Amino acid sequence: MMMKLFAFLAAAPFLLSSFSCAFTLLRTPPRPAYYDVSLQATRKPFISGNWKLNPQTKDEAIQLAKEIADAVLPTSPDSDVALFVPYVFIDAAKQAVGDKIEIGAEAVCPEGKGAFTGATSAPMVKSMGVQWSLAGHSERRVLFGETDEYINRQCLKLIEEGMSVMLCIGESESEYDQDLAGAVCAVQLKKGLAGITKEQMSNVAIAYEPVWAIGTGKVATPEVAQKVHATCRSILAEIFDQETADSTRILYGGSVSPESVDELMAQPDIDGALVGGASLDSKKFARIINFEVA
Repeated sequence: MMMKLFAFLAAAPFLLSSFSCAFTLLRTPPRPAYYDVSLQATRKPFISGNWKLNPQTKDEAIQLAKEIADAVLPTSPDSDVALFVPYVFIDAAKQAVGDKIEIGAEAVCPEGKGAFTGATSAPMVKSMGVQWSLAGHSERRVLFGETDEYINRQCLKLIEEGMSVMLCIGESESEYDQDLAGAVCAVQLKKGLAGITKEQMSNVAIAYEPVWAIGTGKVATPEVAQKVHATCRSILAEIFDQETADSTRILYGGSVSPESVDELMAQPDIDGALVGGASLDSKKFARIINFEVA
C-alpha cells in the first residue's frame, strides 16, 4: 500500500500538468471582467450573402440582386450589406444593386499573375470595383484542399492590394462533439491572420461557421454561437490586443434563417451573418437584412 501511495505522489505533478493543459485547450476563455457590453454598439452590423455556385444564369443573378437591393430601405438597420457572388456575375450584380450593397468575391488566388489556369487574382477583382473577398470558407478547405497557409496568403494578398477580407473559420461536427470548437478556431485564426498587423485588422472581418451547420438546416443555438464568438474575441485579444479584439466584427454563418436571425443578432459578440441558402431567396434574405433586436 505504501509503495502505491509513493508512486501516485510521484506521478501527481505530471497528471495535474496534463489535466491543466487539456483543460486550457478545451475550455472557452472567459470574457474579461472589464468588458463593456456597449462596445458592441461601436461595431457596425454586417449582413452578407454567399451565393456559392448559384444562380445558373446572368439574368437570374441580376433579378435576384435587384430584389435583394430593394430590401435595403431607409428603415432598415444601420448595417453593411454585401453579396459574395461568382466571378462571372460580379459586374452585372454591381450594376443591379448600385450603391446599396457591396458586391464581393467568393475567393481569390494569392498569386498576382502568371501560369495559373482557371485562377482569379485579387488585382483582377479589384479592377472591377470589388473591395471584399471571402477566404477560408469550409467548402474551399474541404473540397478544394485549401490549407491554412494558402488561406493566409489570400488574406495577405488582399490586404496588400488595399482590399478587405472575411476570414471564415469553424469546426466539424466531430470536433464540436469533442468540445474542440475553441481549439480549432484558435488554430485557424492564428494561422489565417499570421503576418497581419493590428492596424490592418480594420480590413478584416471574421465569419464563424460551424461546418456541421452549413447547408444542413442545423443552427447553433444563440447561446452556443455566442460562446464561440466570445472565445474567438478572446483569441484575437491574445493575438493582437483587447482594443483590436473589441473592434473586429465577428459574423455567424451556418443555415441562418429569418427564424433564427433576431436571436443571433441579439447576442453581444455576434456582429452579423454570413448567409448561404437563404441569400438565394430574396424574401428570406430581405427579412435577415431587416433583422429585429429588442
